[in-house]
Amino acid sequence: MRWLQLAATDFEKALREAKGVALIPVGSIEIHGPHLPVGCDTLVVERLVDMVAEREPVVIAPAMAYTIAPVARLHPGGISLPGEMLVEHLLKVCDELARNGFKKIILVHAHGGNTPMHPMTLMTALDRAKPYSLYSIPPLAGASEAIAKLKETAETGHACEIETSIALYLFPHLCHMDRVRGKVYPRQRDLDVGPAGTPVDWAVNYPHYAVGDASKATAEKGKKIMEAWADSVAAVVRKVKKDKVVQRTMARFRRLLSPPRSW
Repeated sequence: MRWLQLAATDFEKALREAKGVALIPVGSIEIHGPHLPVGCDTLVVERLVDMVAEREPVVIAPAMAYTIAPVARLHPGGISLPGEMLVEHLLKVCDELARNGFKKIILVHAHGGNTPMHPMTLMTALDRAKPYSLYSIPPLAGASEAIAKLKETAETGHACEIETSIALYLFPHLCHMDRVRGKVYPRQRDLDVGPAGTPVDWAVNYPHYAVGDASKATAEKGKKIMEAWADSVAAVVRKVKKDKVVQRTMARFRRLLSPPRSW
């Protein structure tokens, strides 16, 4: 059930059927090598949540495409928001979903660059003692076994064999495979300050914003990966519907923090 496709009079029934659970798909707009669309993550996560809804009743909020992708700003078509703005925007959207009765909200991510945002969003929701339960699912959750069986290349991670396989399955007309035939994008070794991290790790290690050999990608691999991923997220939705611990603990925080305690 897609939020944007429901009439106002349909929401009461949708809320009931979904048992108060809504998904927010979160993608990005950034360069994906020379061969995939800049909206790859967003296009993928939109299809993913549709597949999840085919497995388990749930309401799908509009996708969030504008997220964290600083290196994307170096290339045409990229759009990036500051992390703090994104967290605020996400929580405001969650507030509105909750106002409409959806008290269990799951963020479904398809962009690895949003990974630092997961704990920040969850902890901010806790700090503000939000009156709803919030859950966050990282990219490709539950698909690691399928990926390990299918992949032929050692290096994967972005616009790689795996992501390109998914794109070939979902939107082959947007994939320009002629641009990666005979090309391999290995990790560069110029930066060596480990185990420390830096703001430019990704930009230095993968200057082409592609990883490995995408020519090994196939739609068949993509189909199996997407099915495993959708199965995993649907299983999480079922768990969330049964979960009472998060709501109970959030309610406890609200009681203790409002009004502010004096020590």
